[in-house]
Amino acid sequence: MTDLRYALRLLRRSQLFTLTVVLTIAIGIGATTAIFSVVNAVLLRPLPFEDPSRLMQVAEKNDKLHLPAFAASALNYLSWRDATRTLDRIGAIQFGTYTLTGKGEAESYNGFAITPSLLPLLGLRPVVGRSFSDTDDRLGAAPVALISEALWRRRFGGDPSAVGQTALLNGVAYTIIGVAPRAMDVLTTGDVWVPLVIDPPKEIRLNHTLFVVGRLKAGVTEGEAQAEMNAIAARMAQQYPEMKEWGVSLITFTDTFVSSQLRTGLFVLLGAVAFVLLIVSANVANLLLARALERRKEMAVRAALGAGRFRLVRQLLVESVLLSSLGGVLGVLAAMWSVSWLQAALPPNTLPVPDIGVDPTVIAFAAGVTCLTGIVFGLAPAWQAARTDVNAALKDAGRTTAGGTRPLVRKGLAAAELALATVLLVGAALLVRSLVALQHVPLGFNPDDIVTLQVSLPPARYPMPRRIAFFRELNSTINALPGVTKAGIGSGIPFGAGNLTQSPFLAPGSPILPPDTAVPIDWRTVSPGYFATLGIPLMRGRDFTEADVTGAPEVVIVSRATARAMWGDADPIGRTIRRPTTTLDYTVVGVVGDVRSRSLNRESPTLYFSSGARAWALMDIAIRTAGDPAPVLSAVRAKIRALDPELPVSNVRPMTEWVSTSAAQPRLNAALLGVFACVALLVAAIGTYGVLAYSVSQRTKELGLRMALGADRAGVLRLIVREGMMVGLAGIAAGVAIAGALGRTVSALVFGVSVWDPATYASVSALLAVVALVSCIIPAIRASRVEPMVALRLD
Repeated sequence: MTDLRYALRLLRRSQLFTLTVVLTIAIGIGATTAIFSVVNAVLLRPLPFEDPSRLMQVAEKNDKLHLPAFAASALNYLSWRDATRTLDRIGAIQFGTYTLTGKGEAESYNGFAITPSLLPLLGLRPVVGRSFSDTDDRLGAAPVALISEALWRRRFGGDPSAVGQTALLNGVAYTIIGVAPRAMDVLTTGDVWVPLVIDPPKEIRLNHTLFVVGRLKAGVTEGEAQAEMNAIAARMAQQYPEMKEWGVSLITFTDTFVSSQLRTGLFVLLGAVAFVLLIVSANVANLLLARALERRKEMAVRAALGAGRFRLVRQLLVESVLLSSLGGVLGVLAAMWSVSWLQAALPPNTLPVPDIGVDPTVIAFAAGVTCLTGIVFGLAPAWQAARTDVNAALKDAGRTTAGGTRPLVRKGLAAAELALATVLLVGAALLVRSLVALQHVPLGFNPDDIVTLQVSLPPARYPMPRRIAFFRELNSTINALPGVTKAGIGSGIPFGAGNLTQSPFLAPGSPILPPDTAVPIDWRTVSPGYFATLGIPLMRGRDFTEADVTGAPEVVIVSRATARAMWGDADPIGRTIRRPTTTLDYTVVGVVGDVRSRSLNRESPTLYFSSGARAWALMDIAIRTAGDPAPVLSAVRAKIRALDPELPVSNVRPMTEWVSTSAAQPRLNAALLGVFACVALLVAAIGTYGVLAYSVSQRTKELGLRMALGADRAGVLRLIVREGMMVGLAGIAAGVAIAGALGRTVSALVFGVSVWDPATYASVSALLAVVALVSCIIPAIRASRVEPMVALRLD
C-alpha cells in the first residue's frame, strides 16, 4: 500500500507523462480486447445448446464430385435414423419461405421445416408454449407452428396469448403453439418453424434438401460414430445403386458454422492486435527507461538507506502495473464501444453467432492482459534500477552518459517497434490490394441501375401452373411500366437472398466425362429477358422465349464454365443434360457468360431453366431503370397488390448493394488491419523519435565537444540521422523477413496478389524508411543547433 500511495503521488506530479502512457496503453488494450471479444464469441464461447461439443452435422459426401459436405436427402435421413446406434438422437431441417397474412400487412419470412426431435436434441425449450410433439409431423396432422421471439415481440407485442392463435402461413391456417428461443438463430436464421412432414413414397433418395443434426451418445467418440456411419453408408450403397458413390461425413458444429476463412481472418486480426500491444509495450518501456535514468539518484538514495533490490523492483513494478491498469480501464471502455460498432458494421449473418458482447470471459482476458502488459514493460526499468551502482550514482548524480548497454536496449526496443509495424503494414497492404482486386474483378453482369425485390407466393394457393402464370403476367406487366428499361424474374440473383441450389447433373455422350459421371452445378429458373436485364452476355444460341413452357421440349441454357466442365471445347448447342434421378433430357439451346454468384473470388458454373416450365414459390425480380427507381418501385408494388393484395414484397434493394455486401467481410478485415497498422506506425515513429531525442539530450556535452574541435553542423546532423536510420533500417529489414515468413498465414484472405508480392514489400519498406527518416531529422536538427560553449559548461 505504501508503494501504491507513492506511485499515485508520483503519477499525479507528472501528469503529462501519465496521460501519454495511459492513452498509449489504452490503445493497445482496447484493440486487443475488442478483437478477442469476437474470437471469444465465435470460437471459444460454447454454442447456446446443451453439451454442444457432442453435436454433429450429419452430411452426405461424394469424393468423386469433390463434395466433402453436402445436404442430405429425406430418405437417407430416415435410413440413418433407423440404423444408427452411436447417435443418441438425430434431427433434420429444411429451408422454406412463409407468407403471414390475416394480421395486418402481409409479410414474408424465412422459415424452416424441422423434425420434432430437433429442439430436444439441442436441449432447447420454447420461451412460451410447447415444442413439437412426435405426432405433429405425421401425414394429416393439424398444422402447427413455432415463431421466433423477434416476430413474437414485433407482430404480437410479446403477448403470451399469441400462443393458441391461428396464423395464415402460405394460405394455410397454422396454430401457433410456442415461441422458439433466440438460440435457434444460430442454427436457423428464420422466424417461422413448422413440422417437417416426410412422405417416403414421394421422396427421391438423391434429392438433397436437408441439414441433418445428430448428438453423440455418452461415451461414444467422434471416430466411433464416423466408423458406424461409414458402415451404414456401405450397406446403403449395396441396397440402393444410386448411392454407390455417396458416403456420410460427421462434422463438428464448430467446423460447420465457422468457415476456415473466417477462422483465419479472426486469428490474423488477433495476431495483429497482439503486435500492436507489443509495440505499445515497447514504447512505454522506452519511456519508463528514460524516466528511470532521471530517477537514478532517487534509486541510489533508497538503496543507500537500506532498500534491497527486491524492494526497488517492487516499487517500479507497482508503478508500471498502476499505469497499465489505468490504461486497461480506458481500453475496456473503448472495446465496448468498438464491439458495438463492429456489430453494426457487419452485414447480417457474417458471424455464426447472434451477438458478440463483452462478457466476463472478455473482462477476465482484459484484466490478465493488462497486468501482464504492466509487468512486461515495467521489467526493463525495474531491472535497471536493481543494478544501480549506489556510489557511482551518488557521485555522478548530476551527470548522465550515453554509454553502456542502456542506449542499446532502448534502440533495440525502437527497432522491434518498427519491425512489428512493418509486418502489420505488409499484411494491411496485401489485404487492401486484395480488396481492390475483388472490387474490380469482372462480375459477368452489370449491377448498375438495377433494383431488386422478392415476391413469395403461398404454395397452397399457387400450385405450379398458377404460379407460372402469375410470374409470367407480372414480368410482362413490369416490362410495360414507364421508366423500366428491362425486367426479368429468377429463382435467385447473384449474391442475393433467393434460391441458389446446387445439384449433380449428367452429360450423356460427353467427350470428356466418363459415362454416368455427375457434375455438381448451381442452377436456377429464369424468365425471358433475365440475361438482358442483368447484362449477362449471350455467347451462343438463343435466350428463353414465351414458347418455353410446360409441355414444350425441355430446354436449358448453360454458362460458359458449365459447357467447358461438361463438354470441353466441343459445341454444347443441341447436347443434353439430365438429373441422375430421372430420364428426362434437357436440350442446350444457349450459352451465356460466367457470373460470380456466390463470392467475388470465383465464378460459379450455372445452369438456367425456363421459369415458363417451372417456378419457385419465392422469386427475385430484377428491374433495370432509367432514372429514379422510386416511382418504378411504387408502380410495381401497386401492380402486385392488384394481382393479389395479400402478397408481400421483401428485400427491396439496389443490385449494387448486394454486390457490396458480398465484399463486407474482406473490406472489414482490410479496414481493421489497416487501422492497426497505422496505429502501429504512429507509435513506432514516436518511439524512434523519443529514443533519438533522449539520446541527443544525453549527449549534449559530447556534441558540443565535437563542434568545439571542428565538427560542422552538417556533420552533426549526418551523425544523428545515420545513427537513427541504422536503428530504423535494422527494424524494417527484420520486419520484412518476419512478414515473408508469415506470408502463408494470410494466403487464404488474399485474392489477386501474391503474399510475397515484391512491390508491396518495397513500397511498405520505402514508406517506413521515410517515416524513420522524418523521426530522425527532428532531433538531429536540434542536435546541430547545440552551442559548443554552452554545452561545455554543462556538468
